Amino acid sequence: MYCGCNEIAQGSQARIARALVSLMERKAFSSVSVSELCREAGVSRPTFYSLFGSMEDVLRFILQSNYSYAPEADHAQECGLESFCLGYSGYIEAHREFLSLLVRNGLFHILYGSIEESLTGCACFLADAEPSFRRYAAHFTAGGLAGFIQNYTQGEPCSVEELSRILARLLSGCHFSAP
Repeated sequence: MYCGCNEIAQGSQARIARALVSLMERKAFSSVSVSELCREAGVSRPTFYSLFGSMEDVLRFILQSNYSYAPEADHAQECGLESFCLGYSGYIEAHREFLSLLVRNGLFHILYGSIEESLTGCACFLADAEPSFRRYAAHFTAGGLAGFIQNYTQGEPCSVEELSRILARLLSGCHFSAP
């Protein structure tokens, strides 16, 4: 995926990203072709492939650019469970529409990868833990958070506060005992 600072290339990336979201709002991701995406974005196939390796890379770009959750961005000094859960719940509520689009299209693995990357890139996520434990914890937590998003986007809406309470209970392990 292109990561340079050429304004023309960045503009093309943004057009491709907007075009893919637009197409996914009308049809399934699996039925969108690169040729169709290029027509919608007004770019050539060679331009597409010079910027992205695949259409899944476009989704990764969209998540990184617009929908990535960085826990420390909301609460730089607070890295506790309550703070994380409230910030994450606000994030999924604010981006419900796009996250629903990923879930409806069976792109759980893209969502999971984005969450795992944001956790491992977060300085406050288990900062004092040994590296191997931190990796396992990031993968475990990413799976749970992606599943949480999947359930939330397919269920009844609820408040950010209620989402935060549910998430805190799940992440604290309280769900293994009676309420």
